[in-house]
Amino acid sequence: MSALVVDASVAIKWLVLEEDTDKAIRLLESGRALYAPRLIFIEVANALARKVREGVITQGDAAEYVGTMPRFFKTMLDTDDLVTTALENACTYLHPVYDFIYLEAARRWDAQMLTADGRFVAKIRATDLGRFVILLSEWSA
Repeated sequence: MSALVVDASVAIKWLVLEEDTDKAIRLLESGRALYAPRLIFIEVANALARKVREGVITQGDAAEYVGTMPRFFKTMLDTDDLVTTALENACTYLHPVYDFIYLEAARRWDAQMLTADGRFVAKIRATDLGRFVILLSEWSA
């Protein structure tokens, strides 16, 4: 498993200074093949809108940052065939579907999902799905 599926909690760190931004930048510099489901555009746009409301960035910055997203990824993955399994897992683990879409993409691509969402990782770490997820704070190039 050398490819990584990156979720929005990591991608936002490429655009806005947050905890572990340095690790997220090292990921970009690592040369690893990065993938993401197209859902990432919506989730990153939502996070950027929150940053605008908080006064961290301007609306113009947010629009520019969203436009840069495709350049970070080798491939953007369709989500249609991921939703059913993601929904099943979301119901099983009582967690939002969004995270399981990234996880299912990683499972199908025989990759690992890289996330900064410690709550999600803690919830599934001890399950069969746990082997597909890496917490950004624990990742090393």
